[in-house]
Amino acid sequence: MIKDPESAPSPYDALAEAGVTPWTSHADLRDVPFELLARRLMTPHTQAAWDALRTVPGRLLVDLFLYDVDLAAELPGAVAEIDRTLAEPGGPGPGAPLSEETAARLLTDLVRFDI
Repeated sequence: MIKDPESAPSPYDALAEAGVTPWTSHADLRDVPFELLARRLMTPHTQAAWDALRTVPGRLLVDLFLYDVDLAAELPGAVAEIDRTLAEPGGPGPGAPLSEETAARLLTDLVRFDI
């Protein structure tokens, strides 16, 4: 992964001195505040970083941005795969297209995070 020098530091960067990486288990992550306090590294910045990672939804959101996905290249293949699945015998028919209002409501519900 190439780091954007103009982006804000990731929570993993802020907690690197405590040994936190994307591969740190969630159980180990729960002990990080104690490590930071013991080493006198708990600052508002590291507290905010830990807050971003301490819940599963928050960590998933942070981890999502670690992946470099080219949507323009990936989307046509994903759409074709969905179309193939829906066209299989016994699969649901395409149905009527969703209204813009319904699609917007579904997207809002999908993207809602409880963090």
